[in-house]
Amino acid sequence: MPQFSIFSWFGFPVPMEERFKLIKMAGFEGVLLWWSDEHAAVDGDKSLQPEMARRNGLFIENIHTPIEECINGLWTNSAAGDEFERILSGCIVACAEHAIPTAVVHVSRGDNPPPPSQIGLDRIKRLLETAERKNINIALENLRKPEFLDFIFSNIQSDRLGFCYDSGHENCYTPGADFLAKYGSKLMALHLHDNDGTDDYHQIPGEGSIDWSALLKKISGTGYGGAIALEVANKIPLCGETPASYLKKAFGAAQKLVNYKEADQLLDIVAFENYRR
Repeated sequence: MPQFSIFSWFGFPVPMEERFKLIKMAGFEGVLLWWSDEHAAVDGDKSLQPEMARRNGLFIENIHTPIEECINGLWTNSAAGDEFERILSGCIVACAEHAIPTAVVHVSRGDNPPPPSQIGLDRIKRLLETAERKNINIALENLRKPEFLDFIFSNIQSDRLGFCYDSGHENCYTPGADFLAKYGSKLMALHLHDNDGTDDYHQIPGEGSIDWSALLKKISGTGYGGAIALEVANKIPLCGETPASYLKKAFGAAQKLVNYKEADQLLDIVAFENYRR
């Protein structure tokens, strides 16, 4: 049976210890950690989270590296680029220190980043050298600009460099891009969530316009053997929704996705379509 994981920040500002307990109680077996100090007032010291999650019976699938203003500096000869490279290098080292196998990375931000460049490629190569020494994976996530992934993957080959597929990003930013057809063989992580195609709402699968039957067949076709990983957040709050009720709903949706996980088995499409209604 597949395992189920969820992003540790699912939209409710509750203390981390309580959050991990609720995630486990809902049925999830693993978490994706947000490796930033952005929510430190609620989340506390991020370096304490791996042990806290494991103490509550959860495995840690990966960390999400920070989404900083300096991301686009990666591609320029600038102090911002130096700073972002330093941040990412620290995240790779933290993965090794905390026995976390993968760091998920954004390589651009917004609609108008600078173009892909040799400077950026050299920065990524240096980060990969660190990752290879420490046996850590770097998974690059699909965003608004597919040309960055095309440029990196066509110029760098490493067993430690792979792909994080984000279903919501493809649906609202680059519909029809079919990243799984391009990079399914490099798949190292999943960010599964839904939206209506207009914005990145991080809704629970089944609440938006994604064709999950078709998508999960594609994921199955890649041979990916990792967890069913949700990156959902309660961005559109419902009256009376609690952390526990939200997680229960999310876990139910994750279980329904299993109907599509095995490409060679009969898919329970009717059940999922009834669920969407």
